[in-house]
Amino acid sequence: MTTLVQSNRSDTKAKQFTPTQSRSLPLFGAENPQQIHINWLDSGKPILEGLENQQVEVSLSHDDRFCLCVVGQGPQGCDILPVSHRSPADWILLLTSDRQSLLNQLLANGYDSVDIAGTRLWVAIEAFRKAFDARDISLRIDSQREDTVLFEGEFADKKLYVMTFLVNLTKSFPRMVAVVVNKK
Repeated sequence: MTTLVQSNRSDTKAKQFTPTQSRSLPLFGAENPQQIHINWLDSGKPILEGLENQQVEVSLSHDDRFCLCVVGQGPQGCDILPVSHRSPADWILLLTSDRQSLLNQLLANGYDSVDIAGTRLWVAIEAFRKAFDARDISLRIDSQREDTVLFEGEFADKKLYVMTFLVNLTKSFPRMVAVVVNKK
C-alpha cells in the first residue's frame, strides 16, 4: 500500500480527529496514494486517520536521542529508554512495591543488573499502557531467552505480549526497547 503521511501535533493538547493542513509527503511515490494523517487523542495516544477500516494502529516513543515507531494491525505499544542508574529502593518506589517480585525475578535470572531490570520493567509497563490506553495492568514474565524477556500483560480481559531487549545504538548509553508482539 502506498501512503501519504501527515502529522498534526502541537505543543498544546491535540484535538481528537482534527483535520491537518500541513503538506503530505509521498512514500514510495505512487500514482494514487492513500492519505494518512497522524493525530493524537487527548490521552496522548497517536492515531492514524485514513486506515480506520483496516484497524491499523501506531505507537511512538522517543528519548533524548532516538525515536521508535511501530505500526500494525491491532493494539500497538513501544518504548525506548536509556538504562539509568538508580538504587534498588528508588526502582521500587518508581515501579511501585507491587512490581518488586518482578524486579527480583529479573535479578535472579543472572542477566540483568538492578538498573537493566528496572529499566526493562519500566519500558514494558509503558508499552502495555500505550497498547491498552490504561494504567492498571496485570503483568508477569512469560519467558526469557538470554537477555530478551517476554512479558504478558492483561487489562479488562485483554491479553498482550511485550518483548524487551537491550540495544546499543551509536556511541551512547545502552537503551532498553519494548515492543508489543504476537506470541506464536
